[in-house]
Amino acid sequence: MIRRQQRIERIAAVAREYLAAKSAADLLMMQLQADPNYGRTRGWESRDGTAFDESVNATYIIRLYAEFEAGLRDYWANHLNRATHPPMAHLLKSVADQRIAIDRFEDADAVRQYRNFLVHDDSSNAPPDDLRAFSVTDAKKHLCYFFGRLDPDW
Repeated sequence: MIRRQQRIERIAAVAREYLAAKSAADLLMMQLQADPNYGRTRGWESRDGTAFDESVNATYIIRLYAEFEAGLRDYWANHLNRATHPPMAHLLKSVADQRIAIDRFEDADAVRQYRNFLVHDDSSNAPPDDLRAFSVTDAKKHLCYFFGRLDPDW
């Protein structure tokens, strides 16, 4: 399999894991409605199950982006033969300048910004008005589209 396709498949696999995790979270929430003490014998409280349910999307956005970043750094180092390790914003822009339409770059960069908000900002704060939030499905679409425009075999 060509390297670009391998990276796209890795992102798609994380998105499928999200679907499994979301299904599990939904089942857990139904179980907790039926028995609020369900988690106690397993070492956790009902509020921990609720926190799990509320964080599933964010967790998988972060994982999707980690796969994307690893793939883009692989492309940079092994296909473009670059020895530098630029910040992700610069790397994304540099690669996009060569082969990606501006609107597709902006979509991938918006996923990066959302991921950064999830990782670095206080979750009790509302996101800035100009920050685009993403579902796992939409983030996957934008990141895979970006990879789909790179040279196929690196």
